[in-house]
Amino acid sequence: MEQTVQRKEFRLLTKGLRTIFTIIMVLMIFSLTMIAILFVGVMVVTEQEVNHFLAKGSVTASIHFEGVEMMLADQVARDIHYTKKDIVTLLFTATIYIAILLLMVIQVRNVLSNLSKGIIFSLATSKKIERIAYGVMVLSLTVNAFRTYIVYLMMQQFQLESLFVKTDIVKDISYHFTGINWTLLLCGLVIWTIARIFRYGAFLQDEYDATA
Repeated sequence: MEQTVQRKEFRLLTKGLRTIFTIIMVLMIFSLTMIAILFVGVMVVTEQEVNHFLAKGSVTASIHFEGVEMMLADQVARDIHYTKKDIVTLLFTATIYIAILLLMVIQVRNVLSNLSKGIIFSLATSKKIERIAYGVMVLSLTVNAFRTYIVYLMMQQFQLESLFVKTDIVKDISYHFTGINWTLLLCGLVIWTIARIFRYGAFLQDEYDATA
């Protein structure tokens, strides 16, 4: 009786988590769709039209980074120089970043689907968990470059480098595109270890089924 209750609770948990990751997956697909629409808009609209709109219109701008929000002065916002190449690069970078996360979410969703069906120690499940681990490891090696490049493009669009230097508080600004996010790398190694445990469990399960 107790095992039956625990089995039902486990299935409810996995199905609930699968629903959550399904929602996350849909939101990411929606984000990629919006980026595709923006990409088409950027390719169609000329730089002159956008810069003319920014110069004549009433523009307010702010920068969000690491929980910090900076509202830019009206003059700075009016002096924004739109460059199509930078925006296309920004959208392309965001697409790669979201695509990697989407692939990881899909793998997690598939693992939860197998668990809800009672398929736990199997080679397919271990491979899916391994793919999640590899995705986390890739992010650990690239997330700093992604984020730094996004900040770099924002600084270029708003021409903030020269403004900061002119204050005499900032002497120089440099960008570091290399680096490892050790927290993500450790998480990736832990997930990879779990995947190997699942693979060994699948091996033992096959042996048990063969001898039973």
